[in-house]
Amino acid sequence: MATVVITALLLSAIIYLVVGFALGKHNKNLADLFPIIFGRNAKVQTIDEFSTSTIATTVSLATIVLAYFELAGFFGVWLLWTALTTSIGMIIVSFASKRIWSKLSEYKHRPSMHEFIGVEFNSKTVALVASACTSIGFLLIFATELVVGSKFLAGLVPGIPQWVTVVFLSAIGFTYTLFGGFRAVIKTDQLQMKFIWALIISLGGYYIYYIFQNGGLQVNLDKMPKGIMDFSTKPGLGFFLFGLAVMNIPTHLSNMAVWQRISGAQKPEIVEKGIRKSIWGIALSWSLLSLLACFAYMIVTPTNSQTLLSDLLIAISVSAVGKVVLFIVVIGLYGAMLSTASTNLIVVGHTLSEDIFAKFRKGSLQERVDSKKEFLFSRIILIGATLLSIFLVVGLKYFGFSIADLVFAIYGGALALFPPILAALYSNRKRLASLSGFANAAVIFGFLFGWGAAIYGKVIGDGNLIFLSPCFSIFISGIIIIAGFILKSNKQNVNEAL
Repeated sequence: MATVVITALLLSAIIYLVVGFALGKHNKNLADLFPIIFGRNAKVQTIDEFSTSTIATTVSLATIVLAYFELAGFFGVWLLWTALTTSIGMIIVSFASKRIWSKLSEYKHRPSMHEFIGVEFNSKTVALVASACTSIGFLLIFATELVVGSKFLAGLVPGIPQWVTVVFLSAIGFTYTLFGGFRAVIKTDQLQMKFIWALIISLGGYYIYYIFQNGGLQVNLDKMPKGIMDFSTKPGLGFFLFGLAVMNIPTHLSNMAVWQRISGAQKPEIVEKGIRKSIWGIALSWSLLSLLACFAYMIVTPTNSQTLLSDLLIAISVSAVGKVVLFIVVIGLYGAMLSTASTNLIVVGHTLSEDIFAKFRKGSLQERVDSKKEFLFSRIILIGATLLSIFLVVGLKYFGFSIADLVFAIYGGALALFPPILAALYSNRKRLASLSGFANAAVIFGFLFGWGAAIYGKVIGDGNLIFLSPCFSIFISGIIIIAGFILKSNKQNVNEAL
């Protein structure tokens, strides 16, 4: 088994590094590293690049695949709700895509999501606060993917010290992103999504093969714990489903990774058709992965839910057919890990470089964009972000946060940006300028309440509070923005009456 896993990981690593270094040779400035100037190397050229990279980014090893296998024994087919709500979230982005493209086209460059909010609200503080909150969230997602994903894969090769495997696997995604920039992330995402589809097809095929080799469908279904394959009521299910809906449906519109792809697109039809295509890809891939997690109980009975996937892969590796499947599955799992990790790293690098540090540096974007010094500084930021993010996640893991806990806490806190973004897209700048203080408060308090609920829920041992942390974040933020609109409208009416 170890030989198969090592071979799959080494082959994957070579492929990604070749792509990263090949594309990195053309990167000479900031606009080649991040999508900030239209037409440079940091771009999305086709509909397939947009849709495939968007789907791959959502299929995370740590927060989706491992979470599915961790939760399947309890929630069962209710996990399909994740696919439905995420698809609905992308439908919302699809409806807003023309407006986003139109708004971004008013700028002389390609602004980030945070810069867009700041300009629309006529407040540099709003942009800075939004950037800081987003950076924390994406740093945690990036590190969660590297630390948790690498440790899982390292566990499949026990003959090598775990820290060696973790460092090697993590370094690959960091290296090709550092050298290849945004363009390398898009191209490797395409490859990684192909590997993920290969994982889904090969593992599903093995399940069918196993059923025919071991007594048929009904015999194997009878092995599974009761409640996995039906929509029966479970403790905490309502909080889980409600929290998922609140988290998944609005999150993509306030996701910097989606805005990056829109900024990098060369034509509006790439955005519109790419998003529509990604909706179906997300719905299908997430649904199939959740079902694969549920049906794994036909083959293995783990000692606890956290070992289900590793136990499954060990059981598969016994036969010759299983070894081939294992090889494909490991390539797919590593692809799922790196697609999410590299996307979040380039998001963090872009945000820290252009939305935070650039605000304290001399010179306009046009003056900085071709500067070798700025180009080097942005790469140093990527290195620093990697080290900081790993420190943060190790700290949260130390306090007992599971993968599922981190998912709700991280994405929940980020939802504080959704109400201000919605307001910025569908209201005029004159009106928004008077709401800059409310926008600041919405982001700050939404972020704090979201994380506060998750942390307090962990302290008192109430998982429902963790599931509901996205609700606290978006509710507080939304209330503040709505209150701002009402108060400013009333004040304007009073002034007009006088």
